[in-house]
Amino acid sequence: MPKTYCSFPFQHQYVHMSGSVRLCCATMENATDKKGNRIHMNNDSLQKAWNSDYMKNARLKMKNGEVLKACTKCVDQEARGYQSMRDDHGEEENLKKVNADGSMDIMPHSMELHFGNVCNLKCKMCGQDYSNQIGKEILQIGEKDKDFLEWVQKQSGNVNNWTNNLSVQYTWFQNEKTKRRLIEYVSEHITLLTIIGGEPTVIPEFYELLDYCYENDTLKDKVITIVTNLTNTNPKMTKWLPKMKSWNIWASLDGIGEVTEYIRYPSSFKKVTDNLNFYKEMLLKHGNGSITFSPAIQLLNIHQLDGMLKWFIDFSDGTWGDKINISWNAQVWYPRICNYDTAPRDYRLKVADKLEKSVEFFEKYKGISSFYNTQIENLRVDQLDPETEIDLQKSFMRYNDTQDKHRKSTTWRGLLPDLEQSLTKSLK
Repeated sequence: MPKTYCSFPFQHQYVHMSGSVRLCCATMENATDKKGNRIHMNNDSLQKAWNSDYMKNARLKMKNGEVLKACTKCVDQEARGYQSMRDDHGEEENLKKVNADGSMDIMPHSMELHFGNVCNLKCKMCGQDYSNQIGKEILQIGEKDKDFLEWVQKQSGNVNNWTNNLSVQYTWFQNEKTKRRLIEYVSEHITLLTIIGGEPTVIPEFYELLDYCYENDTLKDKVITIVTNLTNTNPKMTKWLPKMKSWNIWASLDGIGEVTEYIRYPSSFKKVTDNLNFYKEMLLKHGNGSITFSPAIQLLNIHQLDGMLKWFIDFSDGTWGDKINISWNAQVWYPRICNYDTAPRDYRLKVADKLEKSVEFFEKYKGISSFYNTQIENLRVDQLDPETEIDLQKSFMRYNDTQDKHRKSTTWRGLLPDLEQSLTKSLK
């Protein structure tokens, strides 16, 4: 397989939360037309996007062995020895389907669809591109604390990532013409569908899509992944899920009890587990579903990694690795203050020693064991220079202290007294 080949431009479409169309989730580049104008859902059809000049050129360049600018992230990851998002399926078959000008007569069967950034949570590691609540909260705090607002805006990827526009609101799918065109297209063409938000389950258009496919009897052809924070569901899922060819709930759960409630504010752990049990009952009853836990491993929950993973396994009731599993693309790198390498060395070593006690327990679980041991190894390594580490520690405390004061709920200091003690000592 040529180093430049990836199946995405030949069989997959990616709709960004902004309504732009991109090559895949790993690039920041938007598809454009002949004039260089951005392809957007409110102005252009997905058929047009599929055979836009941008997509045609991408296919031809890959066919000719050229490295695309849009592929830089995957190329860099692979050069460092990491697994990238690049998909290498169907090279010979896909390349044969490409016309001389780079167009394709066959429409894609796969799509990752982001329903904007409408969300009901303000997660610690999230940015306003994925939750419209994040920017709103920062602006609210900024009304009383202008210094904090200016500081956040200067921090970029350290404390608030994705976009500098704190008031950004992606609701392109609420355009009636756009919505209708999208729903009909997905129903007719897409068989492998991943739906992300924001939070899809609080967006009415998400349910309209599923209902349309149900009424038109196309759910039976679809493998659907729903990425959700588990705080919400809909009774109609009891009729939609059994009709799908298969389904997967991609469960964003970052801890047990107060830990996940703090990280994914203002969620309720009881509500989350109630909804988890609902989906578990559905998969056990109908056999066509699965649950994938996708924890965002970070400074705020690394101390609970052993308990969290054991909880996931216990929840599976013997279906672990079959119907219930975990995603391994889990460590939070941005915002930078969320990564656990920000913590002082004494805290990291203390956590590593704690986690070490459960190594033997996880040996019988393939995948978990390797992942778990890697996190322990990472905790023991000093990955930052002292100056950067101190700067990130100060940023961590300032951001979370200010946010906690505004929320008037659980604080990181109350939740993690050992971390507070370690940071206080480090910054003396």
